[in-house]
Amino acid sequence: MPEQLIKSIELENRQRLDIFDASKGIAGDRWQVTVIARMVISIDDIFSDDNFSNNKIPSPPADEIKAVLGDTVTFEVKKQRNFIDDKKKSAVFDQLLETFIKFSAPYLSHPAFALKFVLKQYHAKKRAY
Repeated sequence: MPEQLIKSIELENRQRLDIFDASKGIAGDRWQVTVIARMVISIDDIFSDDNFSNNKIPSPPADEIKAVLGDTVTFEVKKQRNFIDDKKKSAVFDQLLETFIKFSAPYLSHPAFALKFVLKQYHAKKRAY
């Protein structure tokens, strides 16, 4: 089964977190239950954001970052449970989603999250060359 967009959450830092159901049947009435949380971060948006000008985080210019990473960077987290009974699939999915949102949304909503994540990806890619 392909990913299905379940919901989009607008975070306090103006980023959008998309939640997908990527669950699939694996054997008979058993499922691999998968929640994917994905945030596509626009380099231009984080550098034009009011929060960026208030950050004290040293950063290369946006054009230099875009030359290495492209126009956007994708943050993704996948939570899975295997061999779940068909009757429990929805409850397990809801529990994975609720737990993820409860513990991760505050972290992902931080004003500096998008910039810090982009810089981490930028430095990792620069080291790889």
